[in-house]
Amino acid sequence: MNPALQNNLPLRDIHLPEAVSWWPPAIGWWLLASLVIIAILLLPKLYHYIKYKPLNKIATAAYREIINDYQQQKNNQQLLRSLSKLLRQISMSYLGREASAHLTGEQWVKQLNALTREEYLDSRIQQLLIQAPYQKAHVSNIDIQQLITATENWISALPKKKQELDR
Repeated sequence: MNPALQNNLPLRDIHLPEAVSWWPPAIGWWLLASLVIIAILLLPKLYHYIKYKPLNKIATAAYREIINDYQQQKNNQQLLRSLSKLLRQISMSYLGREASAHLTGEQWVKQLNALTREEYLDSRIQQLLIQAPYQKAHVSNIDIQQLITATENWISALPKKKQELDR
């Protein structure tokens, strides 16, 4: 084309469109921001849920392991020792070492019964827990099923958390 003719055409200058504004953001950015906020709020709860299992579930799992060992070995003395140790560990987990580690005998069993709303460990079970684990002779004249049932009922009645004891 002829350059002289090109300059005489009545054309307007090229106008570029305005730059795209950053506000308001697109819906995808709103969704991403809300997901980040939700994740920040829920991650500590998820971590706490994974890291700290309820105490009663841990106690139940340990109890089942002791019962499985007993069913395989049928050793009454070992069962009594294991249950006594487990009950002491549960007591220390709920009440703390300072409050429960030094207790022995009837005081200890009363404290165990205080952890639940009902008294699952009656006088016969109390005597078994207090005396039988420390006897030298093989313990065969005791009602193991009564001990197993009472301990299982007591563990299942435990609160999930330490804070529930105050209620």
